[in-house]
Amino acid sequence: MNRTEKLFTIFVFLLFSFTAYIFYTRRDEIKEVTTSFILKFKNNEVIVPYDKTVNHRNYNYKTVHETDDFKPKNINDIKNIYYTVLNNGWDEFTFYCPKDYKNCSDDVKSIINEKDYITQINNYVSPYNSYKNYNTSITNDTEIFLKVDKLYTDYDIDNINQEIDKIFNELNINKNNYTLDDIKQLHDYIINNTKYDKDYEDNTESISNKASGALFHNLALCSGYADTFSLMLDKLNIPNFKVSNNEHVWNVVLINNEWKHVDVTWDDDERYKNNYYNFYMLTTDELLKKDNDIHAFNREIYKEIK
Repeated sequence: MNRTEKLFTIFVFLLFSFTAYIFYTRRDEIKEVTTSFILKFKNNEVIVPYDKTVNHRNYNYKTVHETDDFKPKNINDIKNIYYTVLNNGWDEFTFYCPKDYKNCSDDVKSIINEKDYITQINNYVSPYNSYKNYNTSITNDTEIFLKVDKLYTDYDIDNINQEIDKIFNELNINKNNYTLDDIKQLHDYIINNTKYDKDYEDNTESISNKASGALFHNLALCSGYADTFSLMLDKLNIPNFKVSNNEHVWNVVLINNEWKHVDVTWDDDERYKNNYYNFYMLTTDELLKKDNDIHAFNREIYKEIK
């Protein structure tokens, strides 16, 4: 190798080393610029996973609304997307901020921080679709990626469905031709077969916050009571949702075109003596007249029972 070839080899090596150094030290900036460049040419086509829709509730609520338009124009459109993803049981979903919606990413961030809204939409979907974590990733203020880490596993769902079907058979309840007495039977079944888990510890081994605790271990927190009753109502195709505050959660049921409160936890004699039907099928005024402390809730965000 002559002198010229050696110098050229050294030059190539130094150039390569310098380039590698720049990429290593400025990798985050380079990644951001590259992503920005790609997004400019990307079609931004939303892929709607309707084939993966599970445990969907069809009732047209006043408080929350589904959408089939995934190009938001304002913050309410974004909220509708968040609810639609959760109600359909989609594990992941990506949508894009239109160029003329300048505050889109800021509005997404405000929704992420609006804990009342995220909790609220959780209360309006099937417990099977409820989240343990609802995560949002924002890329270049344009691409919005939603990921739902669900509270109930497929294993949970299969077992719970089988158990509820078994209970319906035991109680001789016809899913297609139920009566008001059938609803009361389900309320009573949960109470007679569940105790409030006073020793609950918030860890991965505890399931008292889910229907699994009530149905398979006869122990539940208020969320476990409420989820169990909600899933039974869903089996009957009865519109329902949950109401929650920082201390408690209970059910609301549509009966004869009127929304009524049912608190299975507080009707459990093991938890509150002689309360057996004191919190069964109450209007909002009746509920708050009996207890305006633990059952206090934000009436502005639940339009059905405002």
